[in-house]
Amino acid sequence: MYCPNCGKEIEAGSKFCRYCGANVGKSEIETRQKRVQEVKEIVSCYDTPKIIPKDVLEEGEMIAFETRPHKACYLLGWWIIGIFFFLSGVGAFFASYIAGIIILIIAFLVLGMPYLSWRFTVYCLTTGRVIRLKGIVGKEVYENRLEKIQDLRLKMGIIQRMCNCGDIFITTAGTAGIECAWHDIPNAREAQKILRALLER
Repeated sequence: MYCPNCGKEIEAGSKFCRYCGANVGKSEIETRQKRVQEVKEIVSCYDTPKIIPKDVLEEGEMIAFETRPHKACYLLGWWIIGIFFFLSGVGAFFASYIAGIIILIIAFLVLGMPYLSWRFTVYCLTTGRVIRLKGIVGKEVYENRLEKIQDLRLKMGIIQRMCNCGDIFITTAGTAGIECAWHDIPNAREAQKILRALLER
């Protein structure tokens, strides 16, 4: 739970903010409802997640968009390396059975692990936060409240432009550099517009 007045994190169920003394009982709920209504006027939102786990959402929070990285752009380099190892393994198999098997195992790892990384990477923008989920076995959850975001930067390389995707870099208050990066976001320009619209509301 966050104070609607100063934005600092406080204990759930608190009636007053311990930092600024603001009344956060009903005002927190009213502020969230007002924020959701304002966001609905800017972008179409929904409250049932399609990709992220339901327990990630806070009460009254809605989703502006959620996506995985662009599949082809995210995996292209790994696919090229994996195919190279696969063809090398097939060639080596006839010369040395053991060497061929080892190279083929490496090829399948190079093809499989990045796919799993893509599958378990999710970027989400809600009515109150930006969220990034990563991790195949261990999980990494990054989240930051919209009011703390100070700067956005969009970067699109040549291959990304061909695939209509890009990287969005987010800088937040109190940090010296980039706090969060969304890599290979599909329709990156549109995602940046939605995020900027929510920040400027």
